Amino acid sequence: MELEEAAFRKRVRSSGDGGGGSSAGGPDRLSALPDCLLHVIMSFMKARQAVQTCVLSKRWRHLWLSVPCLDIDFDEFKKTPCASGDNSGTGGDGNSGSDDDVSDSDSDRSGSDTDDVNKYKDWEGFEDFAVKVMLCCNIAQLDSFRLRVDVSRAPVFGYRQAAGWLRRAMKYCTPDPVSQRKGLSSSSWLLKRLHLCQIPLDNRFMKHVGSVCHSLEDLELDNCTCEIQSITSHSLKNLVLKSCRWRKLSDITSPTLKTLVIDCGSNGDTCLLVILAPALSNLHLAVFIDEFRGGISLNKVPSLAKALINLRGHKFDMFRSELGGDQFKLLCSISNVASLELSDVGTTVLGEESRFQEFKNLRNLLLDDCDLSDDLRTLVFFLQSSPNLEKLTLRHCQFPAYSKEKIGTPILNKTSSSELGGLDLLCENLKVEIIYQYDYGPHLIQLMLRVSVNLSKNNIKLTKVESHWC
Repeated sequence: MELEEAAFRKRVRSSGDGGGGSSAGGPDRLSALPDCLLHVIMSFMKARQAVQTCVLSKRWRHLWLSVPCLDIDFDEFKKTPCASGDNSGTGGDGNSGSDDDVSDSDSDRSGSDTDDVNKYKDWEGFEDFAVKVMLCCNIAQLDSFRLRVDVSRAPVFGYRQAAGWLRRAMKYCTPDPVSQRKGLSSSSWLLKRLHLCQIPLDNRFMKHVGSVCHSLEDLELDNCTCEIQSITSHSLKNLVLKSCRWRKLSDITSPTLKTLVIDCGSNGDTCLLVILAPALSNLHLAVFIDEFRGGISLNKVPSLAKALINLRGHKFDMFRSELGGDQFKLLCSISNVASLELSDVGTTVLGEESRFQEFKNLRNLLLDDCDLSDDLRTLVFFLQSSPNLEKLTLRHCQFPAYSKEKIGTPILNKTSSSELGGLDLLCENLKVEIIYQYDYGPHLIQLMLRVSVNLSKNNIKLTKVESHWC
């Protein structure tokens, strides 16, 4: 302990010797922190910011070389098109008075040319920086790596160059500097988190990941164009796929996967995506059925804690999709879930035939923007199948219509009353919340009381909102 205090005092004294790190003549306590804490601070910075710390003082000159987290973002290299001291005539403030003689067409064309020039300048700076930093920092030794490209600002095929940087790094980088000088990487990377945005990826990428990233736990692909056919890992815990365009993704296989997010995106028209993740505890599946026409099959997940299912577009029955055609099969695969949110569900979710499936672990159920107008058939199904249900939330759902024999006295129509037989549910202490916009409150209460003979009126909460649209 005394040695650590002595080292701390020594760093404080040395940080004030003209290194540029102190202010107002006081000690530079930030620079006096040990390297491990400074690296934690720098891990929250973008890569360019982290590199720029090298000019602070001698103490900071080489710290960025061993930062454990590297976030290379093209947004850091966006330049504004105007610069007052620029002699290139790109439209600085100092030239605003000389633009009167320029025609609209000339100015439009000049603006377009300027945008193209700036785009390539931005990309050249980003490319030089990214290649050098990935080489100097040896990304094989990193704990976390993020690479983001802005396709709208990149030149033609520029984003494919970024994929090449990553591919070469995986091929040649190694945690062992001696092995790196010899050529190829044969040892496992230390990388635990990898986030790629707007990068084109192929099967070679996944082969490299499987061969060198044996410690990878978090993989996030955001708005990537992928020719990957299979995602297989024995170390992944979290997999996030956002708005990715897949050509033919056929399977996701991982015995260690805990969280899976598939948000938007598309897959090949006839390609069935099979998910094999027996340890899955958190599932987020929100896709358009016409973008995954081949379907999504999920094997049984015995320990699923939370699931969100949003199959958009199937309520309108406009597309022939395997995913929209048998939604009940998908529900059966998550029957062990404890908390379930179903969004945008139509009247076809259960199929034509009435089938029983027990949801024995289900405690919380949220039906959001669902069509329950077919005499609450979907709702009755879950109430019959979930003996341990504790909380039911119906948010912005479409309910069976009601009619009035007398003004102010809502009654169920004949179709609804004939189908709802008053279920004797096991979940006697069920709490129900109905968040609605247009329906008549007492009518909704009567609907719920008609569904269950042992549901207490005191356990039904009504919340009326003005509008849920943004």
